Amino acid sequence: MDFFAGASYLVTQSKLQPAGIQFSSMDMGAIGSAAYYFKPHLGIEAVYTNHVENNRSPSDGAVGISGGPIYRKAMYNNLSVFAHGLFGVEQLSGPNTNYPPAAVEFESAKWGIGLTAGGGLDLNLPFCNNRVSLRLVEADYRYSHVNYGPYAGLPTPAPVSLGGTVDLNALEISSGIVVHFGHI
Repeated sequence: MDFFAGASYLVTQSKLQPAGIQFSSMDMGAIGSAAYYFKPHLGIEAVYTNHVENNRSPSDGAVGISGGPIYRKAMYNNLSVFAHGLFGVEQLSGPNTNYPPAAVEFESAKWGIGLTAGGGLDLNLPFCNNRVSLRLVEADYRYSHVNYGPYAGLPTPAPVSLGGTVDLNALEISSGIVVHFGHI
């Protein structure tokens, strides 16, 4: 069983349609996962992510809960690579803006579907009997589809929801610590 915890950055240029308001990249994020390997290279993984644009309010945000298969392979010099494909749910808030085309805009959080595909590189460290690794990089493509309801048109004063849909295409970059419990 492997547990990962780290920091994460979510980059996107996707827009709420039909209004065309762009989501911001979310520079404050956290990621955590648990992976159980039932074969030396193959297992299942559960992942939780939480991102916000910054510490101001309102801000764009994304929360994800997903799971799926993971494949890992030990390489030379204490390096391991992994790849995973995940399916789950995403909660998106935003895009939130005080700029045109909306006078004041805030989309409250709504749930939708989410897909993730990617992988990464771990450096196995000699601590605690080789039970700790540094996740040098995890790079994932994330897709989310969220429906905010019927489109209300612009301008929409807060707290009225603008409505519309978003197909969020994003790149998520993460790094952190992996702790291994047991080996196959």
